[in-house]
Amino acid sequence: MAPSRREFIGSTASAVAVAGWHRPAWSATPVWAPPPVRKLKVIENTWIPMPDGIELAARIFMPEDAEAAPVGAILEMLPYRKRVGYRRSDDRTAAWLVPRGFALVRVDVRGTGESGGIIVNEYDLPEQADVAPLVRWISRQPWCNGKVGIRGISYGSINAFQAAAKGIPELKAIVAAMGTENGYTDDVHTLGGCVINEKVVWGTIWKQTMIDPPDPELVGDRWRGMWLERLQAQQPLVSEWMRHQLVDQYWRDRIVSDLSKVKCAVYVVGGLEDSYINTVPRTLERLGGPRKGLVGPWGHHWPHEGDPGPRLDWAVEETRWWDRWLNGNDNGIMDEPMLRSFIADATVAQRHPADIPGRWVAEQRWPAPSIAARRLHLTPGKALQAAAAPRTRIAVPSALTIGGCIPVLSPTDMSSMAPTEQSDDDKLSLVFDSEPLNADIDIVGRPTLRLVFVADKPIAKLAVRLNEIAADGRSWLLTYGVRNLAHNADHTAWTPIVAGAEQTQDILLNFTSRRVRKGSRLRLSVSQSQWPIVWPAPEQVSLQLVAGATAIDIPIRPARAREPDMPVEVLSDKSGKMPAPADPTKRRVTYEGPAGPRRAKFGAARTVEMRTYDAVAMRHGKGFSAEATIDESDINSYRIAFTSENASEREGWKVAAKVATTMTSTPTHFVVEERIEGWHNGERIHEARWTNRIRRDGN
Repeated sequence: MAPSRREFIGSTASAVAVAGWHRPAWSATPVWAPPPVRKLKVIENTWIPMPDGIELAARIFMPEDAEAAPVGAILEMLPYRKRVGYRRSDDRTAAWLVPRGFALVRVDVRGTGESGGIIVNEYDLPEQADVAPLVRWISRQPWCNGKVGIRGISYGSINAFQAAAKGIPELKAIVAAMGTENGYTDDVHTLGGCVINEKVVWGTIWKQTMIDPPDPELVGDRWRGMWLERLQAQQPLVSEWMRHQLVDQYWRDRIVSDLSKVKCAVYVVGGLEDSYINTVPRTLERLGGPRKGLVGPWGHHWPHEGDPGPRLDWAVEETRWWDRWLNGNDNGIMDEPMLRSFIADATVAQRHPADIPGRWVAEQRWPAPSIAARRLHLTPGKALQAAAAPRTRIAVPSALTIGGCIPVLSPTDMSSMAPTEQSDDDKLSLVFDSEPLNADIDIVGRPTLRLVFVADKPIAKLAVRLNEIAADGRSWLLTYGVRNLAHNADHTAWTPIVAGAEQTQDILLNFTSRRVRKGSRLRLSVSQSQWPIVWPAPEQVSLQLVAGATAIDIPIRPARAREPDMPVEVLSDKSGKMPAPADPTKRRVTYEGPAGPRRAKFGAARTVEMRTYDAVAMRHGKGFSAEATIDESDINSYRIAFTSENASEREGWKVAAKVATTMTSTPTHFVVEERIEGWHNGERIHEARWTNRIRRDGN
């Protein structure tokens, strides 16, 4: 339940060493000679017209001589205020891309920053309609060679996938990091068809993004009218999202369901600690065109910023990618393996802040034919074993406060948000243990639980955690998954569970790339709850797992005598760690009372810390507070409240905006309260409040 993972990316970006250009380490790969360095110039702001008359604001970086020697252009389209919010990150990205012969065009999504228009939702249809004319406008500029790419992380990754599916001829390639083509399954809305708390968190911060004001220095006196128009146009966003608990037309407008429409080259990047990790294997499997994938040990960061380490000299890899697809140089990058992944030897909880030990491996294609599933059966004796066992029904614990050992969906601050040692949750769960392993194993892929179950209520949810039990008895998370057992396979409908009847469901756990050492045991930890991430079922459920009929398939990668070298330099922790924020966010899960009737609480807060942006003579800051609570005695006691605040100021001008959202539930409805406020020079100029009751639809 982090404040937006996206919120941290711009503020925590670290510099990339421009001087370190390295020859790919593979002896079979020709020497790649990076393009000559060219001087950089910056156009602070320009207006790009859209067909409906709206103008988008862009900050453009290009070589000084680009009009004489045109270059390929890379678009990054984000809603995070190029003027201040992402300024330092944009400067750093341009510093290593542009001198090597590319233009970087940083555009504020319509209705954000200084761009005109209104935005009232994420990836909304008017925003999606802007991308084709935007790409064409860029391709026709005298400084562009006619070829355009799109890069992005998180929000930018998602709109890059959406753009790639539109068949824009000038769009030749994308780089999509820590994002998804499927916002229903892999974004901040649901997990395995279950409503999650991040819907409230991100819904609040996203509304904050949509109501931030433009800068008067660029738009002039009309800034206040533009801001009021943004404020007055807003609707209760989280309530709107809660009206779409299944995949319906709303989601079909935002999901790239047919990846055959993607004709451009795709480089997709994921992190083992990031919630978007499943995008990498899924898109590599389903895309038909040129594609590459990279999975590192990181959270929600670019590879060169990655925490936990080791990081990669991503400047080299990304420049090679654009050199191939925008400059047309066959530099060998597409001759290299389709997927590279980091096999971790330990968890973040065991090693942070040090780098995670492990090694890089490569697969020529994905799915990798050498990776095979090892089936382990869940037995009546609560063992995991290769041999089949008699069928027996075993009750799955219904404690509501299980899950605190995985406190957030996608950690950004590894020191306080990463999964912890899992014993506290294991003690309250149904656990199945294997015998000690007689050899090391490498798990690479998505384990799948083939579940047979019986429930007595129409809706039930299941959480599954695959852990490594070390020789000292401590329990370390390998991966996990949750599932709404009433949903169909593609979440387009739900069918009430027939009480007392045995039913089956496949539960996919998250992609992982982990080594489990000889002598350790595997543990499957099963519960009905994954709090605070997953919203509980509407009523208490008696849920039974049918041991003997239920099994887990674990993808095992066979040992190889030699792995290909990495094509880019690995940066160790000696190269410097990401800077900690000046006012570190404090997060914790606490419990009151004994395990039976206990109450759980999650707390997080960061005060508004103003930072100075000298280049635009502005101070800007943001903060948040969050609280989530649940009582073990009441399945509908979950309450989450999130507040986001932003402020900007320069002499004689001070603006602030605040957004707050609270969500609770009854057996039949979700109850959502939302509020926005805008302030100018100490005067509140706008306020709106909404309270909505949304019927539970299979959740």
